[in-house]
Amino acid sequence: MRRTVLILILAATAGLAGTAAVTAPALAAPTSAALPSAPSAPAGGSSSTAALTLAQASRLVRDRGYTPLTTGGYEPTHDLSVIVGRLSTSVDGHPQQAFFFHRGRFVGTDTTASANVRWVWSTGDVVALQYDLYRPDDPMCCPSAGASTVRFRWDGSAVVPLDPIPTNSWSAPKSRR
Repeated sequence: MRRTVLILILAATAGLAGTAAVTAPALAAPTSAALPSAPSAPAGGSSSTAALTLAQASRLVRDRGYTPLTTGGYEPTHDLSVIVGRLSTSVDGHPQQAFFFHRGRFVGTDTTASANVRWVWSTGDVVALQYDLYRPDDPMCCPSAGASTVRFRWDGSAVVPLDPIPTNSWSAPKSRR
């Protein structure tokens, strides 16, 4: 019994680890290209065509090493929805990342992890995230360069950023780190 369970877990893990999460490069200018597709197979052995419940979507985020912080942006009937998570091993609340879902199926992340990201609002096919911005000398506790709101849209086949994603370069005048 143990071997069967272990084999099933390893098979599921191999299937999920076989492709990289959707990420967009840290851009200084808007991009018209869609973010690459990500695996849509949900955690827990559910059918890949079935919408995940909030509990299943939250577990998927946890399975990727993040603790869900904001689940208010998750709506399995929307073309695009989001759960924001914090790296589970973090002791200071950083980094954070947004996990996107299309009709309850995981389709990837916003970009590489950021110091602070928040869900701001959603419509049926657009999600707005806000990134805190840091100056080069700012401590992690205290971003002083304001914030940037980035809208992401489901275009029918992929997640597309509608606004520039702030850079994560620590030396930039304004960085999401």
